[in-house]
Amino acid sequence: MNRIQILILFVLSTLTLSCQKGYEQEYKTFDEFNKKNERNKGWFPSFIYNDPTKLRNISYLEPLCVFGKFNYKKSEFYDSIFSVNEKINFDLFNHKVEQNVKLKPNWFLDLKELDKLNVEVIKKEGFYVLKNKKDKTIYFILSN
Repeated sequence: MNRIQILILFVLSTLTLSCQKGYEQEYKTFDEFNKKNERNKGWFPSFIYNDPTKLRNISYLEPLCVFGKFNYKKSEFYDSIFSVNEKINFDLFNHKVEQNVKLKPNWFLDLKELDKLNVEVIKKEGFYVLKNKKDKTIYFILSN
């Protein structure tokens, strides 16, 4: 192989490997999250209010996929978000997770052990969003 072929192979390999590694974000409070730039915040749903804690996500470009979660305190606010958006079947949320199961982080929701009586699921802004009313945790996934 000549030098140009080796260089091209190296660049393609680097790009392929870098796209497979996820970009992880973690914030303890909303204030810490809110200080980040819009590009970083764009990997979270825009309806996040000012009270969440333990915000976390991991995003991938290839395939386009985001897993995330956060805890909340103000149930009324999130209840209103879920009441004005069309609810979707839990199976659709589960299907999106299963489509990307190889990318799913270990801190994300274990859907097999989930009490489905305490959850609601909506689709908003391209995100599939699950609210666990008992734990006051919201999980979300963005996927093609």
